[in-house]
Amino acid sequence: LAQAAVAQAHPTLPFTGPQPLSAKMVLIPKKTRRQILEHLFKEGVMVVKKDYQACKHNELEDIPNIQVMMVLRSLASRNYLSEIYSWRWHYYTLTNEGIEY
Repeated sequence: LAQAAVAQAHPTLPFTGPQPLSAKMVLIPKKTRRQILEHLFKEGVMVVKKDYQACKHNELEDIPNIQVMMVLRSLASRNYLSEIYSWRWHYYTLTNEGIEY
């Protein structure tokens, strides 16, 4: 709290408060990653709600939503997926590079 007050009073000083959940590292087991990739390649499309606190994904009900979100974000950053974001939902589709992968 004191750091936030200092950061507001002196905007040039860095604020080292708690990071949002999206910035923290998420470790994903290989078995889980494999299930996500199998589902993605079978369907060709995946939808993920932007909800870091969700206990389960809406399609893969035994996998936490944040793990699905992080795997798909990683693939999108490598141009294996195209991403469209609308109203707190991410829509991912395979690209040609993703199909070759």
